Amino acid sequence: MCEANIYIDRGSGEELLMEKVDRIIPGEENNIFMESIFGERRVVKARIREMELVHHRIVLEEIKEVNEVQEMEIWLEPDTDHGHFHEGEEVNLKLLKGYNMKADSTADLKNARAFVVAEGEKKELHFHEHDGDKNLLMGQETEGLIQVYAADEDGLYAKLIVEIGHHHHHGLQPLGLPLEIVPSSYSHARMGENYEIQVLKEGKPLAGVEVRATYSGTHNRDYPHHLTTDSEGKARLYLTARGNYLFTASDEGITSTFTLMKSF
Repeated sequence: MCEANIYIDRGSGEELLMEKVDRIIPGEENNIFMESIFGERRVVKARIREMELVHHRIVLEEIKEVNEVQEMEIWLEPDTDHGHFHEGEEVNLKLLKGYNMKADSTADLKNARAFVVAEGEKKELHFHEHDGDKNLLMGQETEGLIQVYAADEDGLYAKLIVEIGHHHHHGLQPLGLPLEIVPSSYSHARMGENYEIQVLKEGKPLAGVEVRATYSGTHNRDYPHHLTTDSEGKARLYLTARGNYLFTASDEGITSTFTLMKSF
């Protein structure tokens, strides 16, 4: 016997959805197709939360439809696919505004400011407008780790750690943003590994806050991953896609993002 009963959690506990399912196919937009041995077919918008095949049991978690009005956020993207820049290479970044790593070309970024922090020193960066994009041309930075962040008047923050050269694993200090996402420890992120972040509010761990995570090239309208921070403000995500990831957290009218630069 290879079939399983499918249960779904809609937020108020598990309930039986289908019996004796022998075919289950995850599709685009978080749709899951199911077919039972009786010929019954169903499609639900959910994610697989738990599989106990020994007990012929699979638990799904329902995904709510996204509201038509989506919260805007800003994020930084590097102009490289390598996960780092080489020493002497021009460091170019883009500041974007939209949702779920999908930029809104009509979004207003006129009041945004950006800064670079390296070895305790902070300086403001200037934007270069090109084809409607907000580009940050940082020039040829020296080898090491630098942090770049941007902010606008709507309480939106974005942060990115830029690696110049190779094999930099020393710790980085938080920038002190009102709401900030920081990696638990700096190291190269690879597909097929867990990656842990921490959410800080005014420098202190923020427990119980939702962290949304997405990746470049996603076809989902909404964030494909929803995490909740633990008592230390930490959350962990298993990386399954190539390219950069984006983590987003919101609290008391402030939305902050962290871009994880990741080589393809």
